[in-house]
Amino acid sequence: MKKSMAFALAAIAALVLTQACAHHPMNFEPGDIDSEYYVKKVDQFILIADESMSMSDRSHRTQKVQIEEAFLASLNETIPELDYVGGFRSFGKSCQGTGKTVLIRGVSPYDTNGFESALDNFGCVGGLSPLGNAIAASGGDLAMGKRTAVIVITDGVDMGAKAVNAAKDLKEAMGDDLTIYAIQLGDSGTGGKLLSKIVAAGGDGYAKKAHDLTSATAMREFVIDVFLYPDDDGDGVPNHLDKCPDTPRGVEVDAVGCPLDTDGDGVPDYLDKCPGTPKGVKVDANGCPIDSDGDGVPDYLDKCPGTPAGVKVDKDGCPLDSDGDGVPDYLDKCPGTPRGVPVDENGCPPEGIVVRGNEWAVEGQVLFAVNKAVLTPAAETLLGKVVDYLKTNQQYVVEIQGHTDSTGPKVWNDKLSQMRADSVRDFLVAGGVPADRLTAKGYGSADPIASNDTKEGRQQNRRVDFSPSEK
Repeated sequence: MKKSMAFALAAIAALVLTQACAHHPMNFEPGDIDSEYYVKKVDQFILIADESMSMSDRSHRTQKVQIEEAFLASLNETIPELDYVGGFRSFGKSCQGTGKTVLIRGVSPYDTNGFESALDNFGCVGGLSPLGNAIAASGGDLAMGKRTAVIVITDGVDMGAKAVNAAKDLKEAMGDDLTIYAIQLGDSGTGGKLLSKIVAAGGDGYAKKAHDLTSATAMREFVIDVFLYPDDDGDGVPNHLDKCPDTPRGVEVDAVGCPLDTDGDGVPDYLDKCPGTPKGVKVDANGCPIDSDGDGVPDYLDKCPGTPAGVKVDKDGCPLDSDGDGVPDYLDKCPGTPRGVPVDENGCPPEGIVVRGNEWAVEGQVLFAVNKAVLTPAAETLLGKVVDYLKTNQQYVVEIQGHTDSTGPKVWNDKLSQMRADSVRDFLVAGGVPADRLTAKGYGSADPIASNDTKEGRQQNRRVDFSPSEK
């Protein structure tokens, strides 16, 4: 009597427990993934889910199809919405008479809501288990040449070599772009071995049991394994390819994750205060061309490096020379010297050079004796400075003008003045001034600068003048 009562109570308890479990399927917690720190690992994926008769069986006190639906819902909530495409195919569905495998959602841009709607058309179990047909059909769903993940959700029961061969054929067609993963519902040893063969045929994927993915952490890790590469600095380049980890947020990078350096000066664009620096130019930490003398003209453009601090320069980095005498303003003790007048190191005409308006004359020691056109040693010394000046300032051409006093016949004075101009020209040419820059012309006594009535005046008139002009 006690034994019968105990048996009855046990049966009632089992029935109550079974009914309770039927209303409480296995729970899956979706994982939380911040997509800002990841980049997509796949371009496309397809879920292949089992709707065969065995899905009505129980595992862990819950119908397998309920576990499957809960897993798919959690997976969908965990996958971040990146720019990949995804599809959803089932096999074994028979209640609607739609065949051995059904494309529930075609491969299209993935979004969580779209896949959630597709799940409403899933869960009609009762047919056979033609997983091979579903894997083969997925080859037509997917595009070739894209990184692809195939996720098979099944118990692996009542299947055989056809499914493995279909996985091998798909791998052969897609090559290294394909990876197959499997989620096993239940604990069938035979089913587990079959799924291991399928994933081995499909690349470097793996098989996991559904009840091992119920926690948010486990689901998160699974989704990351299948869909994502870590990108800790968020630059769009995964860690394993990133040669410049820790790039600041928002900085544009190249294919290897390094900040763009458009001008190639070694300073990335986001730090470069002087973009567009010419190739090969040395720059400072701000990407600006080095300006060693601090004159505002970078070294690669500076034709006068080493300018003292504070000296005004032109666009070439050379100290300003307002009067163009070859002596910069900051050293010029005689500013405003007319163009073409020889000067000394202080910017002043040397002794013996007399400036008259825009022309200049050699006077003093370079005066000619009466009726002579021969240069004295003192004259040659002074004219040596003229040689140096004209060789340095090659932009000038010069007319050498010979003059005499009024003594003697005009014909002779004209000839003598020419001889004096020729004498100076020959000296300058011998010193290295090109002959085509020099013209010698005698003016006789026609252009005195002093009175010919005195000895001193006549001495001043025996002279040579220079009229420079730029080429």
